[in-house]
Amino acid sequence: MYRIFSFGFNPVVVVKLLLLLTYGFLCSASAADMPGSASAVDVPRSLLTRNAPRSVTMVDVPPQPQNTSINVKFDKKGTPARLSIWDNVFGGSSNPGCADSNDCNNRDILNNLICYSQNDATNGACPTKLVWYSTVPANSLKLIFKHEGNTSVTLNLTSGKVRDVSMSASWNAATLQNGFSVYIPASELNKLNLSGRWQARLKMRVMAWSTCSTHLTTGCDGFHRADWNADIVLNVTDVGRQQIYFPASPNATPQVSLNLNNRPGAQNTTASGTTSLDMCLYDGSNSSSNRISLLFQDEGASASGRPAGQFSVYRQGADKNQAANRLDYQVSVINPTTGAVQNVSNGGEIIWTNTNRRNIQRQVVLRGVQGVALCVPAPITLTTPIFRLADKTAGRYTGSLRIIYTPTTQTSTPLL
Repeated sequence: MYRIFSFGFNPVVVVKLLLLLTYGFLCSASAADMPGSASAVDVPRSLLTRNAPRSVTMVDVPPQPQNTSINVKFDKKGTPARLSIWDNVFGGSSNPGCADSNDCNNRDILNNLICYSQNDATNGACPTKLVWYSTVPANSLKLIFKHEGNTSVTLNLTSGKVRDVSMSASWNAATLQNGFSVYIPASELNKLNLSGRWQARLKMRVMAWSTCSTHLTTGCDGFHRADWNADIVLNVTDVGRQQIYFPASPNATPQVSLNLNNRPGAQNTTASGTTSLDMCLYDGSNSSSNRISLLFQDEGASASGRPAGQFSVYRQGADKNQAANRLDYQVSVINPTTGAVQNVSNGGEIIWTNTNRRNIQRQVVLRGVQGVALCVPAPITLTTPIFRLADKTAGRYTGSLRIIYTPTTQTSTPLL
């Protein structure tokens, strides 16, 4: 027979002491009341009846099954200190308690939270038997998380029995419990090195203690109380890695020519041009954002007489206020959700929704991002309308096109 131990005050021992003291007082009083006794004490019958030992009904309250859904989003720069799956959830109780390995047989105050497998971490790997004095630490619960890109990582979760302010491993059978807590510490969350959606399914079971001859070695089977399951979705972002990716210039700002050419048959009096630039948008969350905002601007210099919505480049070193020193061009972009060409206005905003559809995205390798990432393709085209060469001053024309990319801050389930 082996006694239980708990963390802090043990009310079970106090109850037993009170019953012994009360019973001893009653026996002494009855002996003193026997005829011929010089120390007879007159104890009222009502007091004996009132204080006589009474039988106590054993009441066990089993825990309820748990089917928990966890859907959490966090950024790599703000990983939570811990992510709770179950936080001191009621794990069963007994009234009164129990004192040792035999007395605690099939009692809910000594329930344990264990796994279905000891080695396969697909749905959680941890002890599957009840050992009276288990030496397996609480942070030994292994669970596989799968990334949407088919990468997988095994994390070590902490699974404990909560008693007052202390906690021991949830499979340490010799400890009492008020509830169970299972959580992922920050050190483990940081192992999710890819941004995007990570998923896992945890399957555990609450078992009451059962006495057996191997309770100190290989453990006992226990009595099944309830199944505890959790579906876990972790949406990891890396906002610091948001970027506009230009495949032709992956490591530098692209330099683009307007490709101006004389029009055939125009006797070298007019010119126009068209050029395209491949562009792909990465949100720092493996393109799980369902909304994208794009804003296109040129350098904002004066452009008197320019058609509404157009952009401009200017002759180097010349007066930008003179139309002869300015060339105007148009910008269009392919809407990734429809495939249609969409004209862009200078300073105007474009908004796309449903941009998290995987069938429109492209796999790329991005600077500073581990592994293969998904981005949203949005090729742009710069078109210079026909203009008279005589209206422009010869020289080198330059300018800048500024693109402001803002993905949504909400993450939703990717569409198929």
